[in-house]
Amino acid sequence: MRRNDLRGRFTNDVKTPSKSFSTALHLVSRRDYTTAELKDRLVAKGYEEHDADDTVRALVTDGTLDDRRVAAAHVRTAGRVKGRGRLRILRELQARGIDRDLARELVGEVDADDEADSIARILLRRRVPRRPGPEDRRKIFQHLLRRGFPADAISKALRKHREDDDDAT
Repeated sequence: MRRNDLRGRFTNDVKTPSKSFSTALHLVSRRDYTTAELKDRLVAKGYEEHDADDTVRALVTDGTLDDRRVAAAHVRTAGRVKGRGRLRILRELQARGIDRDLARELVGEVDADDEADSIARILLRRRVPRRPGPEDRRKIFQHLLRRGFPADAISKALRKHREDDDDAT
């Protein structure tokens, strides 16, 4: 066996705290992670749980890792770009390990008008008829519920969608 083969074999197997820190920095440089996601990812890569905790704590202390910033970015992206409703965004934030109170606070900042605009865009994109039959209305209603929009916002948007047709004629 060549010398280089032995050296790489032994150094790669050792998972030290400094290595967990550099691995964490590498991960965070690619995308935003919550503290829970980063810790889980480090443990999955083979680092000891206490090393992962220390690394995450150090990154939170120096401001590299910030759950509030990550959650706010997620709310903006999911709401405006991906067209998701408040309820789904809340579930996604909790699944990412964001504190329930923080998630509710940030989701509460989503404007109802933005949500109505998102529903209207979805209705136009799906080419929903102005006066859908009961079956079509049920399907679009369920689709919008799965996207995380509240039932009252969906009902209002469907009424407005119908009224826009009445105004056009």
